[in-house]
Amino acid sequence: MLNKKSEANLEIAKLCLEKEDENFFSAGVSRAYYAIFQATKYLLEKNCFDYKKFKRNEPRAKKQRDYAHGSISIALEYFLLNNGFNGQNDLRFINYMYTTFNKLYYWRLESDYKDTVISKKTLKKALKRTEMFINELKKYNI
Repeated sequence: MLNKKSEANLEIAKLCLEKEDENFFSAGVSRAYYAIFQATKYLLEKNCFDYKKFKRNEPRAKKQRDYAHGSISIALEYFLLNNGFNGQNDLRFINYMYTTFNKLYYWRLESDYKDTVISKKTLKKALKRTEMFINELKKYNI
């Protein structure tokens, strides 16, 4: 079971795919990212994992955010490495999860902050990665 925010974001992303409008595709990519972000945050919290020690020190930031992409992605990688993953195939899997997290973040930035046109194909890729990512996290009973 996912948390409610992750479920809602995934559902909205899927609905955006049904529209034949690049603005909806952009919104869908953004929601797909937040689906995995919220699922990851929930996994770490549920397992009493202190992700805060992975906060990045940003000299330009006036205040550190508790949940930032960088700290969550590094905490996820560390969590997976220390919870039963240790073989070469596991390391490839962890790399894929980390890459997926960062790829969706990049697409979200492109769709939210730039005039980039997000294609239906890109949204389909994002949804496929999102569903795979979440299915893997479900193995930890989230």
